[in-house]
Amino acid sequence: MIRKVLSLFVILTFVLCTQAQKKQDISVLYVGYSPAKEMSAKSSMGWTSSERFKEEYKTRMPAFMDYLNLYFAKVESVDAREYTADLSDNFDITIFDEVVKPLKEMVYEKDPKTGKTLKFEPAVYLPEGFNRPSVFMGHPAARLGKSLGSKLDWYCLCLNRYAHHTKFNHAIFKGPFKVDLTIKNRPTPSPIFHYYDGLDMPAEIPMWEVNTEGYHDGKGYRIGMVARGWGFEDSPDAEMISSGECDKQKTAVAIGRHGNFFLWGFAGSPDYMTEEAKRVFANSIVYTHKHAEDRIIAKKYNDRIATKVFLDELFFYTTSDAYKASVETFKDINEQGLKTKAIAEKKMAAGEELSEMETLNLNFEPIPTKTREEFLQKRIGRISWAKKIGLDTLVVRKYLTENRDYFYSEPNGFFDLKVDEDCKSLGIANSDIKILDKVIGMLENDVDVEKANRILMRYTLEDFATAKEWRTWFKKYKSKMFFTEAGGYVWMINDANANPNVRPRADKKVEAKKEVAKVITDLKLDVPTHAEPVSVGAIVIDGDKQGEKSILIKTNIMDGYHIYAYVPKGEAYIKTEQGIELPAGAELVGKWKKSSPAPYPGKDGILIYHGESKFEQAIKLDEDLPAGSVVKCWLYYQCCDASICFPPKKKEFVLEL
Repeated sequence: MIRKVLSLFVILTFVLCTQAQKKQDISVLYVGYSPAKEMSAKSSMGWTSSERFKEEYKTRMPAFMDYLNLYFAKVESVDAREYTADLSDNFDITIFDEVVKPLKEMVYEKDPKTGKTLKFEPAVYLPEGFNRPSVFMGHPAARLGKSLGSKLDWYCLCLNRYAHHTKFNHAIFKGPFKVDLTIKNRPTPSPIFHYYDGLDMPAEIPMWEVNTEGYHDGKGYRIGMVARGWGFEDSPDAEMISSGECDKQKTAVAIGRHGNFFLWGFAGSPDYMTEEAKRVFANSIVYTHKHAEDRIIAKKYNDRIATKVFLDELFFYTTSDAYKASVETFKDINEQGLKTKAIAEKKMAAGEELSEMETLNLNFEPIPTKTREEFLQKRIGRISWAKKIGLDTLVVRKYLTENRDYFYSEPNGFFDLKVDEDCKSLGIANSDIKILDKVIGMLENDVDVEKANRILMRYTLEDFATAKEWRTWFKKYKSKMFFTEAGGYVWMINDANANPNVRPRADKKVEAKKEVAKVITDLKLDVPTHAEPVSVGAIVIDGDKQGEKSILIKTNIMDGYHIYAYVPKGEAYIKTEQGIELPAGAELVGKWKKSSPAPYPGKDGILIYHGESKFEQAIKLDEDLPAGSVVKCWLYYQCCDASICFPPKKKEFVLEL
């Protein structure tokens, strides 16, 4: 009898397990690189090693196909370079593992001599209105979703293997495929401690392993991507599910959803996923399918817009702890820089060959410690309102506290919040729905109509002609309204079909001021902005000897940003490179001379450029060099600040000799 009961138990267990593994009736299209097609030189974004990219190029798509076929009823693949959006109409879910060919190429027009940007329009990869349920693997989320208003934006290409700050009660950990997560305390990623909201974090936090290998292992594996956390959940169409081990804040989004777009920021293919991650990923596909009819409502077109969380960061900068942390950081930089310089000098004196990094270390000069006033000027002084109220810390704190309810940003603003004096005069927060009721009432009673219209134009997408129309709209949708900061500081309706298909409007009463270029010695550069933090230019100058010239590339990097002079193996950042193409009749003389770099705070072995820097290469010209000969040069770099990293850029110049 007991034996029969045990047998029945075993059979029942087997049946239950089999049912749990039953394929879901979901059709999936995988978009990646087919090993049957030739590799492209531009295909290895997100990899630290071209050799590892070549290695997995052969196996990644087959691995996904084998894996997906275990869980789903219909699975097909297409090479990203052959994908068209209509293909997704035939499938329940599309998985974008690589960037597809653009529908519209990036427009980037510049002055060939100075590098001044004349026109810039990002590339468009998916048609306007694309709304097929999709799962994005890492950086394709930002590239493909930017023109669609997706919150799955590019915060940093720096995601490693482990997930933390995970909402373990979320549906993707519940089923339909059973998940038994292995959660262990691991050392808190050190970059978290460099942010104001991470100073009180414990030494260890709970994590679970997503991939069996990451780029920190130093073997050149693919790097994952995180999206910005601030404002991510300020609309009902978006949810953050997990952060991950990266070089940014604890709020960085590694796994999340916006509408029916799902971000799986981790980079590993099924061959490199843990068994539990394989099931979570499969559940994520099912979960995205359940949200198939959801649409992106709060569209985020400006990935650099400041939400009110930024006010907390500014408040922190007024504290003595913030200044002390800055002093300690630069003290560590200088101590580390002088130590590595001394080691390099000793090796050189002994006649030993120096590495690239050691050669750069020879040029290190200590960075002067900023005064408290200089620190505040760097962190707060650039904000528009700081120029009016000054940098007295007590005054700044009072200003931030008293006006928090009234701060807002222009739709295209770059980390610059300002106080809405209209809302302040009414004593109602712009994020309080009472403000709409109030100003519509002002229109109805013919009281301060201009102010009422300004507020309605600023915080809604509508443009009604009469107070009656405004009131009808407000009554109909009041219960469904929400306020989104990341989406442009506007009131929207929790119904994708109820909002007009327009972008938040800029404040018409404020005209954008044109930046005035300033002269840096002998080369004019654009004034760097938050939209373009690195201004680059190039020029031909006379050399030290007869018949010689020098190609000089200069950068003016906005305060608070940097580019990378040296990046050791196993790090995600991209090293600055420069190059030159000479015409017949010209030849190089020696090597590039570069400005002195500085150690990167909290990152051993990484060197950075900030402020003004230059790259100079001497060339020798033949006497019979043809008239009109030109030289081509370029600078390739990645710019980051304390919060985010931009995708890498290449600035090219054509100079007459």
